[in-house]
Amino acid sequence: MKSDKPNEVRLINCMKDWCEETVQVGERFAYLFHRHGSVGEDADFEIDDDTVIYLEDTETEYVNPENMKKPGWTGGDAERGKWIFRAVRPGKALLTIRIMFRFEVEEERRIEFTVVF
Repeated sequence: MKSDKPNEVRLINCMKDWCEETVQVGERFAYLFHRHGSVGEDADFEIDDDTVIYLEDTETEYVNPENMKKPGWTGGDAERGKWIFRAVRPGKALLTIRIMFRFEVEEERRIEFTVVF
């Protein structure tokens, strides 16, 4: 359901292999991801039709930013991230999320978006 607040971002939470979501034209929605580069954990995504939905912004923050400057500290680069998407026209688009470890896909989630007026 579209919000009356134009800058509001709805969180999409898909923890299965396949999910379906309906969003409205102009709606903003986000998907949370985790990244820990020094360990080899990463995430990426693919949109099959970016004329229906597109990536508007990416926000990341370190989980423990105070550890990033400690002398000799390793493994402190764990990040929380948020991909923010926008629905731009009616139609269907498939968003594929890949959870990776050392460049190998460990898990894949597919979210089919139906965009309506």
